[in-house]
Amino acid sequence: MQKAKSQLGSRLRARRKAAGLTGTELGLLLGISQATVSKLETGQTRRLDEDLIRSWAEHTVDATGADVDSLLSLAAEAGGMVDWTTLHTAGWRAHQARYDELERAATQIRVFQNAMIPGLLQTARYANFLMREVVGLGAEDADAAVMARVARQELLYQPTTNFDVVITEAVLRHRLGGPAVLAEQLRRLAEVADFPTVSLRIIPTDTDMPSRYGASFDLFEFTGQNTPATVVVELEASEYREDDPTRVECYRRRHRIYRDAALDPGQSRQLVRQLADDSYAQIFNSTGHPAE
Repeated sequence: MQKAKSQLGSRLRARRKAAGLTGTELGLLLGISQATVSKLETGQTRRLDEDLIRSWAEHTVDATGADVDSLLSLAAEAGGMVDWTTLHTAGWRAHQARYDELERAATQIRVFQNAMIPGLLQTARYANFLMREVVGLGAEDADAAVMARVARQELLYQPTTNFDVVITEAVLRHRLGGPAVLAEQLRRLAEVADFPTVSLRIIPTDTDMPSRYGASFDLFEFTGQNTPATVVVELEASEYREDDPTRVECYRRRHRIYRDAALDPGQSRQLVRQLADDSYAQIFNSTGHPAE
């Protein structure tokens, strides 16, 4: 979030200077103090008001190439919570790019999923179904988003990647997109589970859990960098990002709980392969020929 605040501040400052306004002059136009203008431009303010950002844009000149929707999207991200409508308006491809930036910079990515296959492990058909039917993108935007998501998967082939994933078994049985899409997805999951960059663990449905399931999340660690660990949580109507160390530690601890409750990587790969084989067998038996 702090990085987003700094980026937003730089864009706001560039707009003010391009308009030939001092901080005091702009503050008078916006009804805020010069000190508040300064805090916004240096990423030090805690509260980011949408109406204030709109008003700032109306009174200044766009010298950064960022339109108002882009500024609002960045402001929402800096504030932690981003409404899906705002993300869609700003462009799903840009949203995918921000994820790509996090993934490439991270030294470790810890994932817990109890809703769907993680994005970096999705097939194109599985991702396309999610983009169209779950996210609600149109055909053109969905195709662009799928292409961006598939391109991000190049990260799995980089030796520096450390992708630590925990998935509930229920995710492997949800037929998102239908049985053929799921069967293909399970086969792909079994394949990437063998990658040296991926540690996949599955929590069986009959596991005696020491704790309840919380929301799915991605935790990005940046060891040795001047960047705080960041958690991304996808909620029903919005995306939430958190980099406060105390709160991030709650997700880190939660991931350890899930990881300890899951099957080891070898058992997990075996379970995924078995479910993939069962899915293809069911399709063959119901149609009399292999799935396309």
